[in-house]
Amino acid sequence: MARHALWVEELLGFLLMRLDETGFEHLVAHEPRAMWAPYIETAGGRAEQRARSFTGCTTCSQLPPDSLYYAAEEWPCQAVRSLALPFAGDPGYREA
Repeated sequence: MARHALWVEELLGFLLMRLDETGFEHLVAHEPRAMWAPYIETAGGRAEQRARSFTGCTTCSQLPPDSLYYAAEEWPCQAVRSLALPFAGDPGYREA
């Protein structure tokens, strides 16, 4: 059973088949994980704190404690995108 959405698993597989040891270490530092981002929903004169689920980066998507709203960077973060860019000419590479 997959730990992440299919597109996340596909990108991880693509990178793992092509990265050298240094690239692999960078990927591990920016591993995807399920996260919750809090936000405030206002309607009808009342406010509720809610949270949305997203796939974030263990390094780049750090959420500050006790924040009411934070727009965290979703995975793949810029670091992971830069790891994939050298493989842009590869037949398995997808721009998305």
